[in-house]
Amino acid sequence: MKKRPRVLLFALGGTISASPDADGRNFPARAAADLLGSIPGAKEIAEVTAADVKRVPSRAVTPADMCALAHEIRARVAEGYNGVVVTHGTDTIEETAYALALQLDAGVPVVLTGSMRPPSDPGADGPANLLAALRVAATPAAGALGPVVVMHDEIHLAPRVTKVHTSRVAAFSSPGLGPAGFVIEGRVRLHVSTGERDFLGLPERLDKRVELVWVVAGCDGLLVEAASSAAGGLVVAGTGGGHVPPAMTNALRAAVERGLPVVLASRCGGGPVLENTYGGEGSETHLLGALGLHSAGTLAPVKARLRLMVALALGKSAGEVFPA
Repeated sequence: MKKRPRVLLFALGGTISASPDADGRNFPARAAADLLGSIPGAKEIAEVTAADVKRVPSRAVTPADMCALAHEIRARVAEGYNGVVVTHGTDTIEETAYALALQLDAGVPVVLTGSMRPPSDPGADGPANLLAALRVAATPAAGALGPVVVMHDEIHLAPRVTKVHTSRVAAFSSPGLGPAGFVIEGRVRLHVSTGERDFLGLPERLDKRVELVWVVAGCDGLLVEAASSAAGGLVVAGTGGGHVPPAMTNALRAAVERGLPVVLASRCGGGPVLENTYGGEGSETHLLGALGLHSAGTLAPVKARLRLMVALALGKSAGEVFPA
């Protein structure tokens, strides 16, 4: 008889664990063991150990929680687990997945999953998502992908995945790439053999404040000034290929001159920050060249924030982790 892999199931709460109150509003309530018990056939896939980490909606998950989870996963993998599944609310699952990609070089599958429909709703997707996640976690080849998000039988790489709809079951996508694989007929089918290398290192804690300023038409430097007065780093989600209104540039220049690391990302859902297409005040050539901002490349603003946060916690400069 083939030996089953050892998989650890960590539960953090979210819709997949929810139960309704008297008014029909859902709150995280179910433990990891309850989630595991809802999956028929789990014992045939792996030897699964269930453990509770937190029981919160994902809007309450913090970078400190993500760092603590990375430490816990590293310790358990060292004990001999062959894969890890993390159940998580979908609001910030992409952020936790990428934070783990930055902090873990586990060598085993690390899979995050959740649900869009509460367990009490008709057609609840949690059990199917958890079953698919367990299958991926029990597939050794998935370990080369880095942490992944498995939803709707799709396998998404942590640097790329994002939530693109507030409520539909097929709520996740990877713009510019698509899924790295699927779970079909109970089998894991991978389209790629390796993921993007985003590992930076595992800090003791994530406590460096990095703020995100979203650029909109007509904005000035007010939010940049406010954020840079308290933060250790700043990410600017520029328009288009990485642009800001001219009225914002003086505040950005002042922040850089004070030594604040400032990263330029795009608020668009896909594509890289441009490098040399447009000129003039507030263009990408002005921001990256004359002002000294660092390009986030294809990273979404929320993930660029986490990358800078981990870098600062490790004592690395923005230039080291956002090379020109």
